Amino acid sequence: MPMFLCSVLCVAMATVPAVLPQESEHRRDVMREFLRHRERMYRLRHERHSRTRERRTE
Repeated sequence: MPMFLCSVLCVAMATVPAVLPQESEHRRDVMREFLRHRERMYRLRHERHSRTRERRTE
């Protein structure tokens, strides 16, 4: 099992640079969109959790 996880990790580390754009401007845009997406998902989860908690208290 550890050997399998290590091989998966190595493959993932090798493919990440190949997938990301090479020019710094494009790389910056990809990272910016990734961070926006994470922030949006965090807000949605937080709102959903708040609504669920409000329903329980009613």
